Amino acid sequence: MDGYLSAPDDLRATRWSDKMASYSPVADSTADSQCSLARSETLTQISAELAAISANMLTICDKEELVTELQATIQEVRRDLTALKSRVDDLEAEHPQAEHTQQAAELATAQQGNVLLELRMQVEDLDNRGWRNNIHIRGLPEKPDEALSLFMGLFTQRLGDSAPDDFGIE
Repeated sequence: MDGYLSAPDDLRATRWSDKMASYSPVADSTADSQCSLARSETLTQISAELAAISANMLTICDKEELVTELQATIQEVRRDLTALKSRVDDLEAEHPQAEHTQQAAELATAQQGNVLLELRMQVEDLDNRGWRNNIHIRGLPEKPDEALSLFMGLFTQRLGDSAPDDFGIE
């Protein structure tokens, strides 16, 4: 069986050596250098990313400066709020007095309105009373010059000798 299973010696030597890849130490060093180059590029890239991250990170000194600035801003806001509270308190204290002044002004205005209405009524009454003494005679002209001479002649004729020299007609 060994005769059937085993190949002759000359075939065995050629067959196995042809099928196997040959080992070369130069090829192994090229693969190692490529791998080493890829690793160094990756490490360079990672280093650059870490440098960018660390450049953007705040230092303790930066954080302390920010806290100091925030505290100063908070103090300024507190001062402003205190000043505003003081102003609001002053306004609230003056509010009743202003309201009282406004009510007094409204009352005075209403009283002046009443006085003005009363004065207007008195002027109208005086005007109406002044017209009471006017005599209107139908058929006589309304022109002042003609009416006056006609009235004087009519009254003198009607009253006769008892007519005054001046009737006081305007």
